[in-house]
Parts: sequence; structure tokens; C-alpha cells
Amino acid sequence: MDDSECLFEFRFRKSDLLVHSEALHLPNYITCQQGTICDGIEGLCITLRRFAYPCRLSDLIPRFGCPIPELSMISSLVVDTIYPEHNQRITQWNDTLLNPALLGTYARAIQQNGSPLLNCFGFIDGTVRPICDLTKTKGLCTMGISEYMV
Repeated sequence: MDDSECLFEFRFRKSDLLVHSEALHLPNYITCQQGTICDGIEGLCITLRRFAYPCRLSDLIPRFGCPIPELSMISSLVVDTIYPEHNQRITQWNDTLLNPALLGTYARAIQQNGSPLLNCFGFIDGTVRPICDLTKTKGLCTMGISEYMV
């Protein structure tokens, strides 16, 4: 898998996967309750691909060659490993970045770039949006509409 394909499928470059695995303190191997053993980086990739929009567990079979129950167990174990140490990042409001003044700044920037929404300060991954440079991603990131990507 080349770097651009890795970036598209997992939202990270190949060189970043090991860094993220170490930063998240993932083990070298993940062992499921029924005995399936998975490399830690592969488990991270399964989880990242699982969370990429749109993706079902059945979409992972061609890439990882595992049945749906194993893919589910592996991604659940990765999340169960990450969550105890990093849950505060999603369960606690970050006042430094998300205070009322900055939220207004973010919303105005989005509106000034053509959004009809007055109170939007971010987008969920997978939102269809215009992109400016198709030369690097054309064919890999398009949905059949050349000026939009997911």
C-alpha cells in the first residue's frame, strides 16, 4: 500500500501509524478472547478504517482478510485500550480551544467561506466539501464529482 492510499483509507500516512501506535500505548500484539492474535499496527489500521466514513465491518474484509466477528473484536479491543488513558479528550470540554470567543471565530471563518450556517464551528469527517487541488488526489478521493471529495 502506498502512502496516498494509506492516507485515504486510514486518514494517516504510513510513517505516522507507528508514531500514533506508540503515542496511544498500543501493545505489539492484540489477543482476542477467542484466540485471534493481531499485530498492534494492524489493529490500529482496522480501527482507523472502521471509523473512516463510510465504512462497515464487511468493507474491511478485502483489506484485512478477517471475518466480521474478528474485525469487530479487534477494533473493540483497540478502542478499549485507548479509551481509559485518553477518554478525557472527548469527554471533557477544552476551554482553551473551544471557548465562546473562539467558537464565534471558527463559525465566522466557516461562514465567510460560503457556508449558509451561522453557528457551525466544525465538520464531521466525511462531509462533502469542495477541494482546491485535485492534482494530488484525483481518482483516489473523488466520488464521481470531480470538484468534491469525502
